[in-house]
Amino acid sequence: MNLPDDILIVGLGTTGIATARFLSRLGKRITLVDEKHEKDLAPALKALDGVPFTGRFGPHRQEDFLGHPMIVLSPGIDSEHPYLKEARAAGIKVIGEMELAYTFLETPVIAITGTNGKTTVTTLMGEIFTKAYGDVFVGGNIGDPLVNYLLSGAGAGYVIIEVSSFQLETIETFRPDAAILLNVTEDHLDRYRSFAEYRDAKYRIFENQRPEDYAILNTSLPPLGGIRARKLCFSTERGLEEGAFLKDGTMYVRLEGKEYRHERAVSPLVGIHNTENLLVALLTAYIHGIKGEVIEDVIKTFTGLSHRIEPVRRINGITFYNDSKATNVDSTRRALESIGGSVVLIAGGKDKGGSYRVIGDQMPKVRSLILIGEGAERIREELGSYTKTYMEGDLAGAVSRAVEVAQKGDVVLFSPMCSSFDMFKDYKDRGNRFRALVEAL
Repeated sequence: MNLPDDILIVGLGTTGIATARFLSRLGKRITLVDEKHEKDLAPALKALDGVPFTGRFGPHRQEDFLGHPMIVLSPGIDSEHPYLKEARAAGIKVIGEMELAYTFLETPVIAITGTNGKTTVTTLMGEIFTKAYGDVFVGGNIGDPLVNYLLSGAGAGYVIIEVSSFQLETIETFRPDAAILLNVTEDHLDRYRSFAEYRDAKYRIFENQRPEDYAILNTSLPPLGGIRARKLCFSTERGLEEGAFLKDGTMYVRLEGKEYRHERAVSPLVGIHNTENLLVALLTAYIHGIKGEVIEDVIKTFTGLSHRIEPVRRINGITFYNDSKATNVDSTRRALESIGGSVVLIAGGKDKGGSYRVIGDQMPKVRSLILIGEGAERIREELGSYTKTYMEGDLAGAVSRAVEVAQKGDVVLFSPMCSSFDMFKDYKDRGNRFRALVEAL
């Protein structure tokens, strides 16, 4: 990509900082804008010591968006912001950090997207590929921006990245050698005008692929037209002539006339959603020539990630689980499906616009529903009729209430169904707070 000398970066989070450092190394003049005030950006500005830039902080100004030939967005920035629309109309190039970094890449890219499971799959595949091939970059939306790979010297054998719908909104040439779509359910309807618009953003992961690439999809997805890559599927519901599937407790991979088998029980991960995650990892690994014994060594020891149906503590016969990463309704559904017995469910946070009624079939196992945050009232309206429901002012009150109403043998599940930004820095901060409250009991 031929970059202009003068570039605007929107958003001064981890991605914006990395982008600024990369473009500065290329000798570009950089302007940074962020809606936060300068005093609130002190850590970010300190991270840019030695990087020359012009900063415009506080409420966005139209002239900043129209005064540069190129704009690079951080993932959290709404690409449909009115000033960005005006910039495009004026002929200004608007791309995301991932698209920028990709244009400099020569390393094979494996990209994973989906509403749920993408961080687990990205991390698991990172461990498998690292064990098989050594130096692998694992990042993207998982927390390490792709541009950091370029800053580090770009010497890995594979780039394995988690990709969000927000990042896919702004691609132009981004073309993964293997593109994986795990699932698509309602999410981010506070950002998108409809589920269809959100779904279409996810589907863009296949947009630039060629016949020599791989497109890997869940059989539960509706048929997708226009995919030019070699399509392979995975399923927990039926056998496949080619692809990956579960049958009678065994995970199968069939590729080019060969069949590989792994017992599901070798993995400590629980739940049908994690079976799907394992099938994807197996299929992708075999596509890339990794031996079965290497794959099995990793899946035997991979215990999952923090804040994802994570057992915290057992007290007086009551087990507490931290599922703070459940930032949408489908995540909570998967958690409830994975847990047997009676549940005291703590939920709530910043509402994202999806329907909560879709987990109504799981509510019979919920003994009590305890709600917090901005979305609490809407959740009560949609789910409160199923069970005894309590409204609490904060997470500490919710944990106290859970201890009061739970009975021996119950599970107390903290699975919010909402984002964390009404009360916490992020889902990790929220999960750590829950863990601390439980450990203090």
